[in-house]
Amino acid sequence: MKRLSLASLASALATATTLAAVPASAEQLRVGLAAIATSVDPHFHRAGYNFDLRENVSDALVYNNGVSGSVEPRLAQSWRIEGDTKWVITLEPKAKFDDGNPLGADDVIYSLCRVRNVPNSPGLFSSFIATISGIKDLGDGKIEISTKKSDPNLLRSLSNIGIVENPTGRTLTYDDTTCGNDNWLDTAGFNNGGISPGIGHYKVKKFTPDVEITLERNEQYYGTPAAYDSVLVKSLPDNSARIAALLGGSVDVINAVPINSIDSIQSSDKLHLSSMPSTLLIFLLPDQGQEPTPKVSGTDGKNPFLDPRVRRALNLAINRDEIAETIMGGMAQPASQIVVDGIFGHNPTIEPFPYDPQEAKRLLAEAGYPNGFSLTLNAPSDRYVNGAQVAQAVTAMLSQVGLNVTLETFPLSIYFTKASAYEYSFYLAGAAADTGEGLSQMINAVGTRNPDRGWGGANRGRYSGPETDKFLEEAQSMLDDAKREELLRAAVAQARKDEALVPLYHEFGVWGVRNGVHFDANANLTNIFYTARPE
Repeated sequence: MKRLSLASLASALATATTLAAVPASAEQLRVGLAAIATSVDPHFHRAGYNFDLRENVSDALVYNNGVSGSVEPRLAQSWRIEGDTKWVITLEPKAKFDDGNPLGADDVIYSLCRVRNVPNSPGLFSSFIATISGIKDLGDGKIEISTKKSDPNLLRSLSNIGIVENPTGRTLTYDDTTCGNDNWLDTAGFNNGGISPGIGHYKVKKFTPDVEITLERNEQYYGTPAAYDSVLVKSLPDNSARIAALLGGSVDVINAVPINSIDSIQSSDKLHLSSMPSTLLIFLLPDQGQEPTPKVSGTDGKNPFLDPRVRRALNLAINRDEIAETIMGGMAQPASQIVVDGIFGHNPTIEPFPYDPQEAKRLLAEAGYPNGFSLTLNAPSDRYVNGAQVAQAVTAMLSQVGLNVTLETFPLSIYFTKASAYEYSFYLAGAAADTGEGLSQMINAVGTRNPDRGWGGANRGRYSGPETDKFLEEAQSMLDDAKREELLRAAVAQARKDEALVPLYHEFGVWGVRNGVHFDANANLTNIFYTARPE
């Protein structure tokens, strides 16, 4: 198989090579995805597949460009900082919802208030608004956002929150609880079409959970219109089914290209790849929040993962190079820390984890488990590229150091609900730098889990490091870029020292595309349909 190096993917950026002139219909773009949104509600669940839909149907104040890394205007036409804690934002005067109503300051305030008030959300967006202390309508299409302390990444954070239409008939008074409102837009209403998130390039015409989503172009859109009249998004979690759909011509684009299909796409005169390195870290989380821990036996009721020697043993027992090269087919970079090289906050002084099963055995014995113990490794069956195969490889590697590991997988539809209920003792997950830098990724992955504060959304293992938190808190309010990166690097190093989690690799983003279609890759792994166009 021809290997895709990090350098070759980076050089590809978002430019796909068109090899043959097979005209694509401008009427509909057909896309097959490994996972599709679980809800139309743009505030329901902080997860990549929901970011996909939100980005296409519900604009945020700004756009975090996954190719250039820059922050670009969207519903915010312009902005300025007054002092250290006040942002004055001028809203885009041409922006209006798909029902024709113009965007107002009340819509922005309502949307940011609603983020904390979405019932049954498996992953709130609260961390993105954690530093906001108040929002004022200044009139003339301007709002003022005040923060509790200086927040250099406020706009990057707000790039993840879609703005919905305020249904209350009044401008809410912003606070960090309910904003004085007890009647919020219902998630079910978004899903059944009764409520539209509609201030994006596309509108949701039909939403069938776990099956498909149909989008139609929003003719009311204030910016550059999407090239395609409609988009059909199909759920194709099975790798073979997804590649067969592309090869057979029933879809124009697929994401998460199966490793064993790279060669067939590259050698085809009808298809091409659009690819780019991503910030997505795939990692394993050991339960550090309860004792006893579920799905573990042979420890006399103790939670072995509370012992850093056991967590260190897990890190040493895994051959990351083998996983990246063999299981991921060279389409991943072995990870020794949370933030990938090239992203703000990456710590270049951290050495890679050695593969040392003998030292892993010694550490387990020293921790009181000379004969190992039994545990269950949980993984999603249909979320990450080759995720189940990676989990199988990890299971085999851990067995080599004396652990009795059972692999248990669940479909995406229930996997993270169980994780959020702390039903796992050791499980596979992913987290990306969804603001384009390392701070949000670190807070999400290893910040002490606190839904009210918006920290630790992906930290269901409940690692809690006082020093790590301290560095992250200081970084949150540091406007000086050099000092902020120094604090971030210190947090990265502390999390590594604490064996907070088991980083495996940073995934590459690779899309398969039919010739005649231009589709942009991006480091955020977001499936952006509105930049696609016929070629």
